[in-house]
Amino acid sequence: MPSDAAEQNSAPPRRRLFFARYEKRLSIFAFALGFLWDSLTLTSIDRLFDNIALLSYLVIAFASIALINASRVRDSENPLLRRGVAFARFLLPFSFGGLFSGFLIFYSKSGPVLSSAPFFLFLLALFLGNEFFRRQYQRFVFQMSVFFAALFSYVELVVPVLVGRIGGTLFFVSGITALVLFFLVFATISRFSREEAKQSAFSLWTVVIGMFIAFNFLYFNNMIPPIPLSLKEIGIYHNVERTKSGEYRLSFEEAPWYRFGQETNAVFHRSGNEPIFAFSSVFAPSRLLTEVVHRWSYFDEQKQTWVDSTIITFPISGGREGGFRGYSKKGAISPGKWRVDVQTLRGQTIGRFVFEVVPALEAPKLAETTF
Repeated sequence: MPSDAAEQNSAPPRRRLFFARYEKRLSIFAFALGFLWDSLTLTSIDRLFDNIALLSYLVIAFASIALINASRVRDSENPLLRRGVAFARFLLPFSFGGLFSGFLIFYSKSGPVLSSAPFFLFLLALFLGNEFFRRQYQRFVFQMSVFFAALFSYVELVVPVLVGRIGGTLFFVSGITALVLFFLVFATISRFSREEAKQSAFSLWTVVIGMFIAFNFLYFNNMIPPIPLSLKEIGIYHNVERTKSGEYRLSFEEAPWYRFGQETNAVFHRSGNEPIFAFSSVFAPSRLLTEVVHRWSYFDEQKQTWVDSTIITFPISGGREGGFRGYSKKGAISPGKWRVDVQTLRGQTIGRFVFEVVPALEAPKLAETTF
């Protein structure tokens, strides 16, 4: 009959066999758990809870990388260290999965996906590839490169909230801040794994500087969403008027039932020379002051391209949960395909509404709502 000591000695091997056998499933579980948690809890980058959640993921990722690499130069037979490393290998994909799912949530709120396709594809690759990169998490350069991408994405989200403004200069300065913070992280981890850090330094910094340049290229070519702005509402209306209570009364043609999530019809039946109103609501964090643009464009059928017609600029201020409301009005408008882009002054698209103007002999049936 086996002694208690023998059973205790067999526990660590059994635990290691369990992790080895179910490592892939545990990694998928960690990945899914991080995404589900973010989807249920993350709502606004200016909320304290959301920042605590993202910062916690960064701290967990940092601690996991430090522990995994420290185990390579310290006593690998230490049972406490072995258990810590096994747990860290589970926590690292969990934290990265949570971070990049959170970034997808926040960045996707700040503009159309197609307008920022390269950046979203990068985030999506890191998010969905989290499981397939499981083996790569053993490599120091890969660990730290993904960590920099996460750190950069977070800093670019939170700095505009703290400063209260957005723009190209702030984006670049925020990127430099991310580089400085990453250097401090690298220096700290180097103390636990000096030889690994020394051998990997050139390759790592080549990747990091390359990512920094790539992020700035995407931003200044309007391929990164205008964080932290996000579109709450946009539509085309027959009339917009301000009530005494401060609300807006909107008259519109209702969208067909199969247009899920769309209130106003994408076909505008214009009677006579009536004007067309574009109404939008843009969310901005508290204390943030900036300006947005309503860019009216029509589709030139002969040239097969969009042509700007009218550009209207107005200021917005952050803090309102439903977003800052504003509208523009256009009187001289011809039948055909039109669109209204809500943009920053730099031309970054926050949202868009595409519609068709069709002449009507009589006024269409209208619905009303207040916003």
